[in-house]
Amino acid sequence: MQFWALLKRDVLVAWRRKSNIYQPLVFQLLIVTMFPLGLGAGAQTLSKIAPAVIWILALLSTLITLENIFKDDYRDGSLDLYVLSGMSLPIAALSKATAHWLTTGVPVVLFAPVIGLLMHLPSHSYAVLLLSLAIATPIFSLLGTVGSALIMNIKNGGMLLSVLIMPLLAPALIFGAGAVLESSLGNSGFGHLMLLLGFAVLTLTLAPLAAGAAIKINLE
Repeated sequence: MQFWALLKRDVLVAWRRKSNIYQPLVFQLLIVTMFPLGLGAGAQTLSKIAPAVIWILALLSTLITLENIFKDDYRDGSLDLYVLSGMSLPIAALSKATAHWLTTGVPVVLFAPVIGLLMHLPSHSYAVLLLSLAIATPIFSLLGTVGSALIMNIKNGGMLLSVLIMPLLAPALIFGAGAVLESSLGNSGFGHLMLLLGFAVLTLTLAPLAAGAAIKINLE
């Protein structure tokens, strides 16, 4: 019950701050329009780099939203109330990650075809693109809770958060972009998707525990 109550509250707060939802999408759109201008390249060249560009944009646009996952709750004392109420901190972290994914990850997944269209991604790669991002965006949110929990008592800790979790996100980027690239070349991306799914399961198992431990350390 506490999980669902916290999830509902965080989703409602995010919807009231619609800029947090639009910001990653606007960021992607602004950056992707620079590639044709900077490269001076045609559709064929853009389609070759499309898998990597789309995936890097998805990762970076999610990254800019991670800092405040726990920071507001830390400032207003909500985290202390979680502890006093006996709520499991890993469960709280999982709820926070779920809310972040619903309000940030899902829009990024749904917006990916627009970025793919602008980058001239082959039409037969869209299904793999959407599937890979649907698997990976929860990874971004789960690992983001770990980073956010570590830096929640640090003012302007966004850069430190990036340094902490970017190495952890690298496998998701490699497997996900690899799956889309193989698909764009006419090959099967199944192997990459299975590795990405395995990494997602591992992250789901360990990230809430790590985030809960980080919260406990910062509250002591």
